[in-house]
Amino acid sequence: MKVERLWTKNFILVSTINATLTFVFYLLIVIIGVYATNTFDATVSQAGLITGIFIIGTLLGRLFTGYFIDSFGHRKTLITGLILLIFTSMLYFVQAGILLLILARFIHGMALGVASTATGTIVAQVIPRSRSAEGIGYYSMSSTFQQPLVHLLACL
Repeated sequence: MKVERLWTKNFILVSTINATLTFVFYLLIVIIGVYATNTFDATVSQAGLITGIFIIGTLLGRLFTGYFIDSFGHRKTLITGLILLIFTSMLYFVQAGILLLILARFIHGMALGVASTATGTIVAQVIPRSRSAEGIGYYSMSSTFQQPLVHLLACL
């Protein structure tokens, strides 16, 4: 019996994209509240809103991603999500007040929801059926292996 390859170019690429998305999420989630209070003199409740609105955006982005994948395909959906993610990441460098930061966080969360859901869909399609449990396990590890690095960077 021939064993199908798991570690293909597509599997490695999608897992790397997922690891990068997760890294950006964890890094920003731990520092954005402090950034908001230091840069914009945000109150604790405003900093909490700035931190939490990202999660709301992520949830809303995930709600509509299935429709986008069905309509436009998983690759176009992922690329659109990544482009939107890069654009909204650049908005963090524009210091125009708390409202823009809240809006940027919300849209950034939506973009992350779209991109991360698309990567999950793509990886399920590129993993050989005979190695699906193993492949999903390795793919899931791409979301968790960088967490110690994020905690170390947050302490600096």
